[in-house]
Amino acid sequence: MNRTFEHIYFPILIDLRRFPCLVVGGGRVALRKVLSLLEFNARVTVVSPKVCKDLMGLSMQGKIIVIRRPYSAEYIEDHGIVFSATDNPETNRIISSDCRRAGVLLNAADNPSICDFILPATFKSGYLTVSVSSQGKAPFYAKHMKRKLAGAVPPSTAEITELAAEFRKLLLSSGNPMSRNSKTKAYKAFLTTDWEKALTGEGKKDPETLLKKLARELRHA
Repeated sequence: MNRTFEHIYFPILIDLRRFPCLVVGGGRVALRKVLSLLEFNARVTVVSPKVCKDLMGLSMQGKIIVIRRPYSAEYIEDHGIVFSATDNPETNRIISSDCRRAGVLLNAADNPSICDFILPATFKSGYLTVSVSSQGKAPFYAKHMKRKLAGAVPPSTAEITELAAEFRKLLLSSGNPMSRNSKTKAYKAFLTTDWEKALTGEGKKDPETLLKKLARELRHA
């Protein structure tokens, strides 16, 4: 099969604080989109004449803006990304046309033909973010693989990821630049340390002290 001209989506992580998000729709699908966006510190506006109780609750908490009106093109202004969460084909068509004219990226729930991007199945553990995609071909299988991968992640992954970030910072903060070989050796030393045991095992150690000791030894090795 010639796959040259098939849709192939490029995986990317984006800072949503710089791209205000508009969600069109006020039901359960819209709620799922909003909750996912908030997990990544997005600024979210919801526009829909009818809005579910949970979305109104988020609005009352100041976490999102809700506009209880029918969709119109004016709401795209000042938004970098639009999520269509309606079940109305005509509304979706209009939103798609408006987004194309405005140069705004669109994701439409269960309507890949008008999507500029699709959403992978994702789980987070602290800074660690794992996304799984089937390129939109078999989303149910991507979700299945996400659950399998999430089940394999150790309980202390969030803390270990923070320690890894601090370890890298300690290595790079020294006055002398490290060679590639030195960095490889240092990262291997971190990865072969039993951080799970240090954080949760019997005779629990102070991970920060252990981290600084390891970084100091490697810098002077």
